Amino acid sequence: MTLHSILGGSRVKKRSSTTTKRSSSSPWTASLARTKPGTPTTKSKPNNHHPNQEKLPDTGPAPLLLPGSLPIPTTTSRRLTPLQIHHLILTTMFDPLPPNNAGLGAARVATVLQSRAAMPPLVSAGHFQTLLVASGVAASPAAAEREVMAGLVVRRGLGRRVVIPTLVGHKAGELFVLAEALEGLVRGCAGLGEGVKEGFCRWLRGNPARGRIMEGEAEREGLGWKEVDALVREGFLTAVNEGGGGGGRGMFARPEERYGLISLETVSRAAAGSVAAAGGEGVLHAAGGTGVRSMMGPAGAGAGVSLGGFSIAVPGSGVFLKLASAALEHLTDLLRKNQYREMAESDLREKWDGHVVGDSKIALAKKIRGEFTGVMPGRTKKWKEFQGLAFSWVLQEAVGAGLVEIFETRTVGRGVRLV
Repeated sequence: MTLHSILGGSRVKKRSSTTTKRSSSSPWTASLARTKPGTPTTKSKPNNHHPNQEKLPDTGPAPLLLPGSLPIPTTTSRRLTPLQIHHLILTTMFDPLPPNNAGLGAARVATVLQSRAAMPPLVSAGHFQTLLVASGVAASPAAAEREVMAGLVVRRGLGRRVVIPTLVGHKAGELFVLAEALEGLVRGCAGLGEGVKEGFCRWLRGNPARGRIMEGEAEREGLGWKEVDALVREGFLTAVNEGGGGGGRGMFARPEERYGLISLETVSRAAAGSVAAAGGEGVLHAAGGTGVRSMMGPAGAGAGVSLGGFSIAVPGSGVFLKLASAALEHLTDLLRKNQYREMAESDLREKWDGHVVGDSKIALAKKIRGEFTGVMPGRTKKWKEFQGLAFSWVLQEAVGAGLVEIFETRTVGRGVRLV
């Protein structure tokens, strides 16, 4: 018997390639269409029904809402007064701390509470006037301005308008503070003497509509140069810089225009090595440099004081403006990322809060099981940078500044559009 007869008289044949391929793959995967990643198929369609991917229907302007989604009362019996609106803006500026301080450490909680306590009792003019119009106290922004000036400043002397110069567009920021709150800050300042406090408060009560105190007025109230210098250092007065011969721009002048504030003819006539040869005393302040101009001047005569006098200020107003400006910039950036620069108010609120874990029982149960996908409040920008600034307050501030507008959609609630 030979080997050929044992093998059956034929060679071993390989299986066909089709049989091998079919056997190596499962039956249900062989029937699937092979496409490249990212190539759309006839069965799959892009989702174009997300509210952030299509333009929201606009059915007309929507009224402002108070915190808690309650409309501002417009009836005569329930109409709010300007003082109540001012108090409402101050008390609703920040949200309460999250339950159990979720995500906030002890150091972070202390920082938030200290920052809130140091915030001055200021309200921006746009925010205040917008709520006056929305509540029915005034029919227009111009009427709101008259109401504030007549009701809070001139007639009753309950409030004061403070003008803070800013670098944005060479404009000035207008803020409102209650007269009682400003006097409380003056009397509670440890860096001022009792005579300075009494004299300054007496001038404030006697001039409710004035924003500047001149040289002669300060002397009549018993405020000499030392007392004025103390008020400047504590932040209750700021030296007004008229800008000299540079067109009245002062510190807001462009860099190439600041050199024109110094008279070259005067400098050329001064003796070499003298102060006048460098531009005179206070040249850096006049050209927009840092630091406060000398209050005393040569021989204590106050020669360094600007002829514009001193402007009334509130300590900590820069902190308020910085926080409000950063919050408005963040809110507008959220809207600017959208294709149509608009978003449903509920979605915008969720983005402002940072997609935090909800307080519902379902969310808490998922949190216990470790199934939630949200972010702890302490890790969001709202608490890290804005100290828990309330969304409703920022939205009203944006409306008052003319940055956004609110409209009705009848499909997803109220919408917010970037102007």
